[in-house]
Amino acid sequence: MVRVAVLIVMLVIPASAAYASDWPVFGHDAGRSGYSADQALSTANVAGLRERWRVKLPAAADSAPIVVGDRLFLTSKDGSSYAIDAADGHVAWSFATHGPNITTSVPAYDAAGKALYVPGVDGFVHKLDPASGRELRGRGFPVRITTAPETEKNPSPLNLANGYLYAQTSGYYGDATPYVGHVLAIRLSDGARFVFNALCSSQHALIDPQSCSRQRSGMWSRSGVVVDPDPSMGGRVYVATGNGPFDAGQGDYGDSVLSLSADVSRLLGYYTPSDYAELESSDLDVGSSSPALLPRQQNSATPLMAVQGGKDAVLRLLDRTSLEGVGRTLQSIELGEKLFCAPAIWTDRTGVVWVYIDLGDGVHAFKLATIGGRSRLVSAWHADVSSTYEGTSPAIDNGVVFVAASGSLVALDAESGRRLWSHDMGPVHWQSPAVAGGAVYCADEDGYLTAFAR
Repeated sequence: MVRVAVLIVMLVIPASAAYASDWPVFGHDAGRSGYSADQALSTANVAGLRERWRVKLPAAADSAPIVVGDRLFLTSKDGSSYAIDAADGHVAWSFATHGPNITTSVPAYDAAGKALYVPGVDGFVHKLDPASGRELRGRGFPVRITTAPETEKNPSPLNLANGYLYAQTSGYYGDATPYVGHVLAIRLSDGARFVFNALCSSQHALIDPQSCSRQRSGMWSRSGVVVDPDPSMGGRVYVATGNGPFDAGQGDYGDSVLSLSADVSRLLGYYTPSDYAELESSDLDVGSSSPALLPRQQNSATPLMAVQGGKDAVLRLLDRTSLEGVGRTLQSIELGEKLFCAPAIWTDRTGVVWVYIDLGDGVHAFKLATIGGRSRLVSAWHADVSSTYEGTSPAIDNGVVFVAASGSLVALDAESGRRLWSHDMGPVHWQSPAVAGGAVYCADEDGYLTAFAR
């Protein structure tokens, strides 16, 4: 059982559960906390990190690795997935898919089924033997997730929980239609596919995007599908959509946060900013990030909350138990920069919850404060780390925040923002670090994957 601080409750064992030192899905866990339970690194020893190895892959991976035992798994933009030895960086096997475009998705490892699920550029998700890379066919796999891989992209990390594999789709850079953003829950036992379409949502099936008269509303965030770890929420999942028409009466949910049942068959609630028409016309996607789930706050009138940011440069605090339509938030914070990263969540030794985001001007940390039952995010610190224009997704281990900056990997003190360590590496876009087994791993745009360890 994984002991994941902040987001995983001890009574809940998600399908992706693995050893505490593993990083089996993007963001470490199905709730996408970004927090490693490894504990091998700390503010006291992180300065001793050195480059352990650096391997050049045939194509760049605009994504992040996962780590299971002594292997890393990573998918490159051309749809090839690799198993890489954590000790020396040699490639143990590769699995290629072929298609007309790219993917920026991330594999997911199912410890219960001892299977690795990988994205492709062929419109399918594939099931592999993690030891050999051999494709495991049957029981519904491989599973088609789009009928139009030319215009519908598999952009976001895969996720595992509730006996399902989760994926979502969007368009490619430039928003060339036809595409309709949709989220899928694929039942692991038989490959049965359940679909929620962000537009034309009355159609509960994988549709030809041209069959919907409305277009876009892609789901393309770095977190992808986020699964609620609190037992009271019944395994519900959250997604955020991009630009597209919003008309709840017509079943169209552009620029919205959606709360869905575990099998995505039922819409349980939604949040849409009141200025949704302006967001749509100005290309300011709410769905440039996904909800980040905060741990239960017993002393709050809204004990289960989520943080959501977007290209409109607003960070919102939401009551995730009650997404009640248009405009309702607990708090809105003007960031001054568009948010593209997956926020990371950490609870410190005193029980205070922290939220970390990386923007174009550096890393920002917020504390959650609750007074008289009312919860608010309070700015704690800002660290200038030469971030990329879009920022990258932080990872946290034992009081240390790791972030891939422009040309370097940086470690910061989670409570003060003080720089503890940095090391040069190649340029990054959506690449982000994974922390496991006392090591930190990160890919770059030059096609390298680098390991750092003491």
